[in-house]
This record gives sequence, C-alpha cells and structure tokens, in this order.
Amino acid sequence: MRNFWLFVTTGMLLIVTTTGFARMAYGIILPFMQQGLSLSTTQSGLLGTMLFLGYLLTVGLSGMLSMRIGAKNVLLVGGCLVILGLGGLVFVTGFWWSSITLFLAGAGSALVYTPLLSIAVSLYPKKRGTVMGLLMSGAGIGMLFSGLLVPFMLQQFPELGWRGAWLIFAIMTIAVVLFAFWVIKQPQATAEKDTTGDSNVAWRSKKLYIIAGMYFAVGLVYLIPNLYQTSYMKELGISTATAGSIYAIAGIVSIGGAPFWGMLADKIGVKKALIAALLLSVIGDILPIMRENTGGFILSSNIWGSSLGGVLVLIQMKASQQVSPSYVASAIGFISIFYAVGQMMGPGIAGWLIEYAGGFKMAYGFGAIVFFITLLLSTVLKGENIQEQ
Repeated sequence: MRNFWLFVTTGMLLIVTTTGFARMAYGIILPFMQQGLSLSTTQSGLLGTMLFLGYLLTVGLSGMLSMRIGAKNVLLVGGCLVILGLGGLVFVTGFWWSSITLFLAGAGSALVYTPLLSIAVSLYPKKRGTVMGLLMSGAGIGMLFSGLLVPFMLQQFPELGWRGAWLIFAIMTIAVVLFAFWVIKQPQATAEKDTTGDSNVAWRSKKLYIIAGMYFAVGLVYLIPNLYQTSYMKELGISTATAGSIYAIAGIVSIGGAPFWGMLADKIGVKKALIAALLLSVIGDILPIMRENTGGFILSSNIWGSSLGGVLVLIQMKASQQVSPSYVASAIGFISIFYAVGQMMGPGIAGWLIEYAGGFKMAYGFGAIVFFITLLLSTVLKGENIQEQ
C-alpha cells in the first residue's frame, strides 16, 4: 500500500507540472505575456494553437514509442521536453520563440500522460479506476495552484513578472521529473513486447472505434461550460464576482470528481459508472437553459465540474479494458487523437452557435444532445473486458 501511494503521489505531481503548468497555466499568464512581448490578440491565440498542436501531434505517437523504448523512457523524454518548453519561456523575446517553446511544452505533456496511465494500469490492474482518477485530478490541482501562484508572483516579484512564474514552474518540473526517475519503475508488462497478437485484435475491435467516437464527441462539447459559463452569466446580468466564484466552485469539485468516478467504477463497473456520469453531464448542460439564475448555475457547476473529469477517466478506462497492459498506452493514445480533434473543433462550433444560431442556450443545448448521444453509445458497450496479464 505504501508503494501504491508513493506511485500515485509521484504521478499526480507529474500531471500537476506537465499538464497543469505546461498546458493549463498558459491562459492565466497569457495577458501578461501579451503585454510584455507586445503580441496581438491573433498572435496570442496562435500561441495557444501551437501548444495544442504539440499535444495533438505527439499523443498518437506516445503508445507506439512506449512499446518500442518502454513507457518510463517515453515519460522521461516527455518530462524533459516540458522542462525545455517551460525554461525556454523564461527567455523568449517574441512570437516565434514563444511558439517553439509552447509547442515543446504541449508535445512533452502528451508524452508524459499516456505512458503514465499505461504504467498505472500495469502495476494496479484491479485498482485502475482509483489510480487513473487520482492521476487525472493532478490537472485540476495544477490549474488551482497556477491560479494562486501566478498572481502572487506578479505581486511579490514585479521585476520578474510573468517570466518568474514560468521559471518557478520549470524548477518545480525539474524536481518532479528527477523524483519520478527514481520512484517509477518500468513494469514487466510494458517492458516486454506482447506476443499474443493482442495488438491486431484490438485495432480490429469495433468497441475501440466506438470508444474513440465517444471520446471525440466528449471532446467536442467538453469545454462549452468551461469556456462560456462566465460570459453566459454576465449576459444575464449576474456580477463578474459571482460568476468567478461559481466558476471556482466547478474547479474545486473537479479535483475530487475524477477520483470519485474512478473508485466507483472499480466497485460497480465502468459501464454503469460511465452511463451515470454522462447522464449527469446532460443534466449539467440543461440546467442553465431551464434555470437562468444564480442557483441554476451553481447546481450546473457542481454537476459538470464533478462529472466531466469522471467521463474522461471512465472512457480511458473502457479503452484500457480492450487490450492487455502492453498496449494500454497505444489504445489510450489512439482514442486521444479523436478527443483532441473534437476539442479543437468544439469551441469554434459553440462560438458559431452563440453568435449566429440562438445564443448561449443553443450552445448548451448542443452540448446536452451530444452527451446524450454519447450516453446511448455507451449502452452498446457490453460487459467488462478487463484483460490482466
């Protein structure tokens, strides 16, 4: 049990630094970077695109690389790329150098997350929900920590400014990656190549393609409440302070949401937990449409904040059940490509619906419909096909 919590703590710290700091903190630091580097709004948006592009181009490769050189080695390479990206941001002087460093940070984060899940499933196959949920909570912790640290740094060390925040993130990531090098061991299941032909069976499985389609659908609508809730509330005349507080509630409950759903899946099965989480996601999108007041948004924030992270974990768990531990990284990397494409398309579609097709209600309704379709797809996935080796 001591080894379990040592692994989980190390893994969570890796996600905090390589996902929370490398990918989530950009939005918090962006206004100060934009001012300091004299970037246009378009350039600032393109920097976010480069960050996302780095993730998209490497997430599909992470599984194949894990099979060739080992999941731990891929994880360490990813950690080094994140360190290069975060460290480089301390010294950037313009748009192009910023693009390169953010691309490296995004690429590195994908090369950490997927192999880490593969190692977790190999080490603790009977606790995969618990460990995967705890690891995913690291992203929320990283967001929360970034939100607290960046304003503090800017206030206490104005001479360092936003560069100081990236410097602290880089130093903390170096420490965590070195610690992970010492703590995390390469499991036998991922160190050796599988000789059962499981890889070919997996890629011919209709279930895996259904799961990939579900992950695409979730990626398409996952960010709608996250991106547009505050604007929706302000349009209704709710104060900025209230809107910010309600958004913070969603962030806080999201930290515990993923571990809760993962533990529940270990007890009642992934399929039942996934149906329940998707049903709550539908309700979370419908509530602001039905109740356009503070109470409706508070309920909605608690529901989507706690359930959406669970949906991601449960879909990843379902994918991991289709293959042996040797191919978990490949399976999760494969479906993550679909999720990333959906996540890339989703905000644009939602923005178009808000501007041209009926406002925020239409965007939220679109999200509810897509979640409901995903729920129907989840009922097609029969049984629990956990393969343990």
